Amino acid sequence: MAFRTAHRGPATTAAAFAALVLFSSLLAPSLALAQDAQDPTRAPWPTPQPDSVPALADPARPVTRIGRDSVTFQWFTATPSETRLQIRTGDLPMTAWRPERKKTDPWAAGTGVRVARGPAGTRTFHTLTVTGLAPGRRHYYRLYDPGAKPTARERQWGAQAPWRREYAVSTLAPAGRRTVVRIPVKVLLMPNVVNVRSARGEDGTYAPPPPRRTGEEMARLREEYAIASRFFFVNSGFRYWVDFDIFVDDRWQRWGDEPQDAPAAFYRGLPVSRSYSGKDFDPPGGGAFTIVDTAAPQRSNSAPVFEERPYAGQVEQSFPRRWNAKTKAWEYYSSGGGTFGVDGFPRGVPGRSQFLGGPDTAWLAAHEFHHQMESQGAFSLADREDERITFDHPSPRGKDNPWNTAGRHGQHWDVLAFWDRTLTDAQWLRVYFGETVTVADADQDGVPDDDPRLPFDEKRFGSDPRRARTDGRLTDLAKAQLSTWAPAALQQTFTKPPFQAYSPSPRDADSDRDGTPDGEDAWPLYPWPPFVWPRTAAVDGDPGEWRDLPLAGERQIKGGGRDGRVAYRHSYDAAAYYGCLSLAGPWERVEVTLDGEGRGVFSGAGVQNLVVTRDGDAVAVKPQGAGAPGLVWKAATQPDGTTTVEFSLPNGGSAAGVWNWRGAGREVGVAIEAAATGGAIYSLHEPYRLFYCRMLEGHGQPPPPPVRAPAELTAEAATKVLRPGDPAIKTAGQGWRLEGGRYAHRGNDESALYVEVPAEVGEFDLWMRFEAKQDAILGGFAKGTKQMGAGEDYIAFVGGYANTVTRFRLFGREAGDDDTAISPGVHMMQLSRRGGYVWCLFDGKVVLAVPDPDPAKRLDRLAVIGGYNGDQVVHEIRARY
Repeated sequence: MAFRTAHRGPATTAAAFAALVLFSSLLAPSLALAQDAQDPTRAPWPTPQPDSVPALADPARPVTRIGRDSVTFQWFTATPSETRLQIRTGDLPMTAWRPERKKTDPWAAGTGVRVARGPAGTRTFHTLTVTGLAPGRRHYYRLYDPGAKPTARERQWGAQAPWRREYAVSTLAPAGRRTVVRIPVKVLLMPNVVNVRSARGEDGTYAPPPPRRTGEEMARLREEYAIASRFFFVNSGFRYWVDFDIFVDDRWQRWGDEPQDAPAAFYRGLPVSRSYSGKDFDPPGGGAFTIVDTAAPQRSNSAPVFEERPYAGQVEQSFPRRWNAKTKAWEYYSSGGGTFGVDGFPRGVPGRSQFLGGPDTAWLAAHEFHHQMESQGAFSLADREDERITFDHPSPRGKDNPWNTAGRHGQHWDVLAFWDRTLTDAQWLRVYFGETVTVADADQDGVPDDDPRLPFDEKRFGSDPRRARTDGRLTDLAKAQLSTWAPAALQQTFTKPPFQAYSPSPRDADSDRDGTPDGEDAWPLYPWPPFVWPRTAAVDGDPGEWRDLPLAGERQIKGGGRDGRVAYRHSYDAAAYYGCLSLAGPWERVEVTLDGEGRGVFSGAGVQNLVVTRDGDAVAVKPQGAGAPGLVWKAATQPDGTTTVEFSLPNGGSAAGVWNWRGAGREVGVAIEAAATGGAIYSLHEPYRLFYCRMLEGHGQPPPPPVRAPAELTAEAATKVLRPGDPAIKTAGQGWRLEGGRYAHRGNDESALYVEVPAEVGEFDLWMRFEAKQDAILGGFAKGTKQMGAGEDYIAFVGGYANTVTRFRLFGREAGDDDTAISPGVHMMQLSRRGGYVWCLFDGKVVLAVPDPDPAKRLDRLAVIGGYNGDQVVHEIRARY
């Protein structure tokens, strides 16, 4: 059984391509990767190499070195045996399907097969270097393993005892050229397909026929496949060339049945589309799978097709349209995609992908063909976790997923780019399918010079094919790979804006013109500093406090004939992360993805997704997925019509937060998309690639909170005024004594002088008139907190640490800092929780103020804490709640 992937049909947002995956138990283990030795779940990746290196070294894998005329192998055999292998040079694998009358055995004697032998003797671990090979050619080999009995599957792929199944490796190219693996893929487009029944109204009249796809639109579709091909070529380090060979069946075809009264003028007698499966929509790709015969593409076919040079893969894309009676318009069916792997290649069945024409063609071509690539990797490499092309539905390691497929990346395009870059050159040159070719690379920089057949070369890039470092610093290959070359966020093909990727400047050492050369710049394509700034925001819809902070992303947008702009800034403090969106022009929806733990959006750790929408003048911010606990937001329209959206998310200092960080040095990943009027979707950064920004350390006293400070609590404003001896004052622990009309504490052990709050409260003020040598401490405690001490819940202390420090201790973590000390005599101290902040007043003056780490927390006790040899004396307590 071949593996098959399945996707739900997409809506207008990227999230709509989440998928269910079905695949065979045989192939499943080969579809994931986690190289624990170098941890590819985080960048950087292996550096792609030019063919001018003496050899490609890959010591942990079955092929350990690849040179121009030699290859080194290592393997383990079931029993001790001699070290030997068969090897032959050729353009076709033995598994290339042929009809009975054309079958040949390329491993037969006298056909150019060479047997290479190692040192005498027997062993289980073998290493063998084969020399004298032709440069830039594909070499097929079989390892000697007489103690292993081939499985049925291995026999299907060329195993013949005592030899293992056939594999392939391609040698490095001669001087001035580069070895590339070309994967020919036949693509059948059916652009003119119509659901005839949908055109029939209830009164028996028929809607006007849809227009035929224009030449310009067909050129756009070809460009979509070219974009997918370029994406694979660049992200494989210019080793893996997916050559989409496009065939078009532009006849008018029928989707579904034909009503008896269908008008002869257009609707009657249309041939049924070969993609129609007998259902209006056959998930996951919407239609049927067939086998394309390039000699007769109009013929529906399910039998193997003989090809002298077999296609390893194919894609069928039909564009059925149906009439929408409400909108009076023809609409394309939307779909996900479905893929079968290359399991059937020895039987003449290529890898196959099928999807409809309504969604994003470039994305579906890339995503679905990548499933074919994964299957190719399963049959080309060693079927282990560090030897595969990674399955592109990410999931962290777990009981049901023993091989990790989630790394430090975003969604969709970024998944493919991230994991494809974990493959080494040596692995790409071991792909068994397609053919091996060499292309001109005069300066040996790894980028082909000028070859229109290829999806990318130096001429189109704008670099100098005579210089390996056109900008004088980076190699042209490294320069080109600064971008993933993802075109845009996922959206419908024909409303998609022009190519959006931030492209490197091949002749400028500083592509983003930010003053830092590309090779030294953490984000060489973005002019924005990669930091989260230490600054508290009011979350009140007023952008004034953000104007002096650098941008963290920006994009010009277009829609409905109007121009607009989306910009983003962010900051953080001890309690929260803050974001500010500035939205001008024809925006309709903005999606913000935040990776607060810096481990990738599929890690399952701390990923937050927010959606901003507007309906007329009304703006809403809603969390997606698991929600955003503790989210606070505010939107406001500015005098120039710009919409400001501010929000905050609590960090690890809050019980409500899902992020574990509490201070500087951690990274937050940001990805933002904006949908404009008319359907175009824009990405502020490279599509789906998270912009990781590090929290910058703060210095000096933080600025005062952007809200009014509480006044000192008067007796008239208090809910309760309590003097020593009042029965409402209770004690917990030893130390407090009622002496001469006041409470006095002696000794080091802490104990509480507390008041129970009749109903659990949020905001409160707690004030005391007191004397002490040091350690004046006020606290608020939640229901369930057993011990009222200076390390629990909400604590403010003045003159702590031997009368040298004034701070908060909030849920065990210190915050704020002041040098106020306690002098002899009577003083006033107040702890307040108001307006999203926690305040400490001393003698009527605010000395501390920090954001409330858990605004939703409710308290049931307010207390004065004595101890630490502070000799505290309390004359009066006031409380308001």
